[in-house]
Amino acid sequence: MTGMEGAGRRDLRLVTWTGSVATSLFLVVSALTTQVASIRASLPFTEDPYDLVTCFAVIGLVVIGMASLVRAIGVRRRQYDPLVARRIAIGAAIATVIVAVAVVSDIIAMMATPVDLGGPRMSVVLVLMGTTAGATIVALVCVGRARTTLAVAPENADAEPDVLDELGSIAGSVGARRTADRLAGWMERSPLSPRRHRVLVALVGGATAGIAAVAWHAIREGPWASPGATTIFGTLMAVGVAGAYLLCLAPLRLVRKPRQG
Repeated sequence: MTGMEGAGRRDLRLVTWTGSVATSLFLVVSALTTQVASIRASLPFTEDPYDLVTCFAVIGLVVIGMASLVRAIGVRRRQYDPLVARRIAIGAAIATVIVAVAVVSDIIAMMATPVDLGGPRMSVVLVLMGTTAGATIVALVCVGRARTTLAVAPENADAEPDVLDELGSIAGSVGARRTADRLAGWMERSPLSPRRHRVLVALVGGATAGIAAVAWHAIREGPWASPGATTIFGTLMAVGVAGAYLLCLAPLRLVRKPRQG
């Protein structure tokens, strides 16, 4: 490994780890401020339009996190792959930017609306928010340092696996090699393969997520107050999931096109 290659590898690791920390802290803050009723009622960024920013941010982070987790599991079952490491780092970089936007939105809400900062629960929230903001700044600095490594496309990009390839690799490593090979062949050749309908995947995935979210909300909170509220909620969820998938499709190589031949 040359010195330049080693530096690039270190930069990717820094982006991945600092981005993961910032993302994890943000998700903890989001869960705390949205699921604890007494805290939610006292914070301005739990109301629209700030709440919508947080909602879309969480959706995007979940999409990125799921893809990165699959890649991380797959790459740990074989030798270090710089192509996969770069995609994981790109995911962490995108996640860092998403978290930064959401944190700025929260800060703007706090500045625009008077808030009672007393009480132990609010102190915990403020400490977590401050820690998240600090971790996000560190992660952004690491992204800036690694921008050249992140931006340079590899020469053998066509051979790079997508998330579906990684799932097949994982399945093969746990004893389902024959099934994984058959599925891989089907995805390369079948006219119904998601690799031939990558935009349709977004529409189906978004619609499925929207329906599931509406049903889950009804189970937890009871029947919806009106069909209009149901439609708006489901549509926002569908748009968020489909939009996150489409925005990350190329940068994270979620689903590649079928290889020729």
